[in-house]
Formats: sequence, structure tokens, C-alpha cells
Amino acid sequence: METYRQDDLSSQQPDSQHPEVQPSGVSVPKKPELSEEQKDLILKAVARRVAEAVIGGPQSRLKERLGDAGEVPVWGAFVTLKGPGGSLRACCGQVGDASPLGSALNAAADRAARWDLRFPAIQRGEIAELTLEVWILWNCQLVTAEGESRVEAVQIGRHGLQVIRGKHRGLLLPGVAVEHHLDARQFLEHVCRKAGLPANAWLDSATQLFTFEGYSLEAPMASLLPPDLRELANGNLAMGDVVRLAALAHHNLLAMFQGATPNFYTSAAYDGPVQGVVLTIKQANDGGAAERVMEASRVFPRGELPLQATLMDLLQTIVAGFRGQQLDPRFVSSLRIGLTILVEPHHIGTAVDCALDGVDPRFHALCLVQDDRWAARYDPSQNSAELFEAVMKRLKSSRPSHTQVYRLTALSTEDSVEASNVSRPVAGPSVRPAAVAGQFYPGTANGVDEFLNEMLPQNVDREKWAAALVPHAGWRYSGKLAAEVWARLRVPPQVIIFGPKHHAIGCDWAVTPHRTWALPGLSLHADPELAEALAKAVPLMELDAAAHAMEHCIEVQLPIVARVASASRVVGVVMHGADYDVLQKAAAEFANFLTTLDPIPLLVISSDMNHYADEQTTRRLDRLALDALEARDPLRLWKTVRENRISMCGLVPAVFVLETLRQMGRLNECKVVGYTTSGEVSGRQDRVVGYAGALFR
Repeated sequence: METYRQDDLSSQQPDSQHPEVQPSGVSVPKKPELSEEQKDLILKAVARRVAEAVIGGPQSRLKERLGDAGEVPVWGAFVTLKGPGGSLRACCGQVGDASPLGSALNAAADRAARWDLRFPAIQRGEIAELTLEVWILWNCQLVTAEGESRVEAVQIGRHGLQVIRGKHRGLLLPGVAVEHHLDARQFLEHVCRKAGLPANAWLDSATQLFTFEGYSLEAPMASLLPPDLRELANGNLAMGDVVRLAALAHHNLLAMFQGATPNFYTSAAYDGPVQGVVLTIKQANDGGAAERVMEASRVFPRGELPLQATLMDLLQTIVAGFRGQQLDPRFVSSLRIGLTILVEPHHIGTAVDCALDGVDPRFHALCLVQDDRWAARYDPSQNSAELFEAVMKRLKSSRPSHTQVYRLTALSTEDSVEASNVSRPVAGPSVRPAAVAGQFYPGTANGVDEFLNEMLPQNVDREKWAAALVPHAGWRYSGKLAAEVWARLRVPPQVIIFGPKHHAIGCDWAVTPHRTWALPGLSLHADPELAEALAKAVPLMELDAAAHAMEHCIEVQLPIVARVASASRVVGVVMHGADYDVLQKAAAEFANFLTTLDPIPLLVISSDMNHYADEQTTRRLDRLALDALEARDPLRLWKTVRENRISMCGLVPAVFVLETLRQMGRLNECKVVGYTTSGEVSGRQDRVVGYAGALFR
């Protein structure tokens, strides 16, 4: 089966990859008879198929819409699209041995809508202005006459022409000669030029000449489309742009990999502002399915991105990822490039109260944004609620009320695509090296021992407590208070320390995956099995070494743990951001998990109190927070800290742990061990940090 792009009089070199097809005998000798009702059905079905191909999203198959008419045998079919005034916008078709009309039109419609590279891509906004013409072809016959006698074999108004000579081939529909007032000789000359041959090549017996017959159906697209498609036919960007840019990206990938100069811009595709670009690199596996090799994306629903420049930036990111891998050029050429472009953003609410009624997953992607993080997904196989849940899961949003939801029109070469700038968990090394030794606490074993010998209280009874609050500033300021808290604890075999995430790197709720904590002159056991079970029990938590690599809030506790309970195993969790209802749900999941453990680990909250106010203000604000802690009321603590703008860095882990204990019935007593500020050490009263120590059971 040959595929053609058809224009009126322009010369075109055929694609050398098309197999040489030389019809033998007569192909489909009889005119395909169709009723007026079937003709109307064909026009409407083809119009729908064209519009769907331009708009993007899932596409209906003509064979299913045409019924019996789709099974009528034809030699070929063409779909022509004309703009206002009759200007040609696209004309593509398929010819060859007998095939069902539905199959031939399906291919012709898709190619006309997207792939006629002689013209700029058809935009959605012009669909309603186009005129659709469908050509149905039959009775292809080889002209056996030679030389000048061939003129007599051509009947203007009845025949179309096809010439084949080696890899050269050209085809002109019957309407071309009529529209341009050509006689038979001129018609023969033009079809030869179309094939890239000399105008008189038809005289040569080495040039095969075929005649065929056909008739056309024609109507304005606006009169053929259903209301739902007319409504979607707005905007500039169309699927034709996307497939062309994907092809350009593949060309540029090969060029850049081989050290050649890429094509930075094409005028054959759209280059205006968009809100998202996702570039996907896939490789076919042994089973024929495509597996993702690499992906690069940029999504900005609240602003604009220059399309082709962004695409080139992402491609350079992909190529940089390939460098140093010594890849075979044949491997690179076999890669398939997928492209998804997001446009027309609509803010539809927050993750708590978004309006999903207007989201049609066939055409729309959802993008969720929390602070500087985003996640987007396009998947026509899901309904809007499933799509929303999938994006929420990818974003790992702990603050739904602060998570903005956007609906965007998606044009994609992929069946589905998901992209995000959310950090993916990093396994990290087996041993977590000390990151802040020599800064927050002594950097040598002797220095640590000397400090603890001085700061740990003597003759203090150790008791069983469910949880503790300890400060995590430099030992100079808060180490004595932290040591006093730890000295009062009967530490079980397992400890889970929860602290605030001070750095942007890594997952927001990150559990340490390590086996060992390295400290100056010694090491402490971690518990990767407990960590893995915890991450499974609380879905918002992830095993991630990156978030802990430079974090101090847990590390500063470890030398003290190594002194008071050297056999205990410690898991660290850092937490950033959450809504209260999210904390309640996560605490319920954690509480259920803890009930499966015997003994239950000690839960430690690593947190400082108010930051950088003067001494008097800090003490007044911290007193409010301490009152809430002593009242053993996690909701009161949440509201007090937020409403009074107390900069207690460990609010989220504190509320999480206290809410967990409350739900387990283990929050019956609070004992404040002590309170101090940095001013007591530094002497400064104008800018201090508060520190508190407390025990809970």
C-alpha cells in the first residue's frame, strides 16, 4: 500500500522508503456504489477523525463509525483540506491493492491532519474554517500504449494519473486537471514533474503510467462536526505541531550525539508560549513494547515557556545524560522520542476543593503545584478522580490546602505521561557519614566524651517514657538541656527520631535508609528493616538518603544516644510541611503500625522553639507553646504556634508524634525537663532562640 501527499501542481520527490508497488491487471474495476446516507456518514466520520487528529487525545476508528460503507473495496482514498478561498492546507491519501474504504480513509485522514509537511501544521482554531473533500478511487489500470499514444488513453474529468519509474512516483487526482484547465498532454507533464521526473518522461516506455477513476464528496467542516468537537477546536497549538516537533527532536538527538549541528528552529511547527513540555525517550524491548530510557520536562502552569527553545533545552539535558556512556549510534537511532505539550491552563481550585467536573482526561492533563514543586499527568484511560489521585500520589502532597490544581490541554504522542520535579528517593550508602561534626558538636571522639562527661547529669533515675522533646541546636547552646532529657530515659532497643527538614534537597517526609550512623570515633546502629516497614505503613514517608545527607537535627542527638544507649538502633525521619488533617491521617497510620511492634520504639521529637526574637518575646511565645504541650493537646499546639507565628521548627513532627500517642491512648502525662535560650550562653538579648525539653507518656 502506497501513501501519498497530494498537491495540485508542485513537484515532489517521493519517500524512498515506500516499497515499489506496481499494480498488475485492474485494481477494483467497479465504481464503489454508496447511498446518499452513506456519503453523508463518510463525510461526518472523516471530519470527526480529522478534528480528533488535530486536537489530540484518543481517536475513533473510521471502520467502526462507517458500518457497511467502511467495508466497500476501493483502490485508494484521499482526504483534502482547503482553507478560506480554496487555498490548499493538506492533501494526503493511500493507494494500492484493494482495501476497505474505512481503512484507507483512516490513514488518509490522519496524515492530512498532521503530516502534510509542505504546509504549516493545521491549528485547532482553523478547523471550523476548513472545507473537507474526500476522494474515493477505483479502476487503476496500467496504460499499455507507448509514446504519443498515451495521450489518447487519458480522459480529462474521468481519469487521475500515477507514474512510477524506479523510486520516483507521482500521483494527481482527477480533479486537478479539471480545476487547472489542463489538457491530457499537460496533465501527463504535471504528473511527471510531481514524481520528480522530466516533464516528457511519460513518453519513455521505462516510465509506467496508470490511470484510475474517482469521485469526491465535499462539505464545510463546520457543518459536519458535532458540538463537542467544535467546542474543543480552539487555540493555536495542534497535534500536527507536536508530531513534527517530535520528529525534529529525534533528528536533533542524532545530530547532537554525532557532533553535528542541530536544527534549532522549524517554521513548519508552532513556536509560541506554552505551559509545559515533556520529552520522553523510549527503547523497544524484546517483546516490542517501549520502555522509558530517560525523560526531561519543564512545566509552568502559572506562566509561559517558549516552546521550541524549551524543547531544545530539554534535548540538551537528554544528550548530557547520554554522555560518557559510549553508546552505539545504532542504539541512539533506534530510540523513540515522545513529546507532550501542555497549554491553556485553568486554575480549578486547591487539592481540598478543586472542580473536576470540567476535566476531560481525553484532552486534559492535571497539574498540581505545592510551593516550588509540581507534578502533572495525562492519561485518557483514567477518569478525572483517578487522574487527580495519581497526581496527588506523585506529588506526595502533605498540604492539600496549599496545593493548587490546574487543568491544561494536553497534546501528546504518548498514550499516557507523568512528569514531576519532585525529588525521587535516593537509596544512599550503607553508612551515613557525619555531616555536622565540628560544627554543631565536637568533631573528635575526645571532644564528644569531654562534653558529655560534663553535661550528662549524675544519679538521675531513668524511666520509661513514650516520647521526648529535645532541642537540636549546637551543643554549646542546647546540648546540656538535650543531655538532661536523654539521661532521664530508659531507652528501648529501637528509637525513631523525628525532626524538621531544614534543606530543600530530598523528599519532604524522608526516612533514613542507612545501616550505620558514623560519628567521630564511633558508630551507631541504624535499623533499615524498621525504616522500610515505617515507609510502607505511612504512604507519605519515603526511604531517602538525600534529605538526610546534610541534616543536623537528628545527627546532634546521636552521640548522646551512643553514650546512654549504645545498643539501641536509631531510625531518623525528617518532615517538611503538612495540613493538620493530613497529620491526623498519617498519625493514625503510624499508630496502627506501632501496635504491631513489641516493644514499641521510643519516639523522639527533635525541635527548637521560637527563633530570633528578643529574649522577652521569645520566652512569652514559647510559654504559649509549652502550655499547649503540657496540656497534651496536639491541635492546641498546632493552632497556638500558627496563630501566634511562633517559629518552632519542629511543629510538624511534634504534632505528628503527639497525635500518634493520643490515638494510642499513651498521651496522659507531660513533664517539662527544662527551658532555656541561646541568650543565656551568648549574652545577647536582642536575637535569641528558645529551647525546651519534655517527656511524654
